[in-house]
Amino acid sequence: MRIGWSWPAFVLYVLALSGMTLGGFLGLVEYGHPAFLAPVLMGLFFFYITWKIVAEEDGALPPPSRQR
Repeated sequence: MRIGWSWPAFVLYVLALSGMTLGGFLGLVEYGHPAFLAPVLMGLFFFYITWKIVAEEDGALPPPSRQR
């Protein structure tokens, strides 16, 4: 079984990250409690990981196999 790229899954993932990060930021601004830093920092960390996976060209993927 081969795992492939899925644009709908990627868009949903980025939307979920955006919601988590913006929700944490809005909670931090609204209530001022430092607990809201957790979703902000987690969201920024996962955005960084996503950026490294999608935008980095150092590790070129091998050609797909023709076996099914």
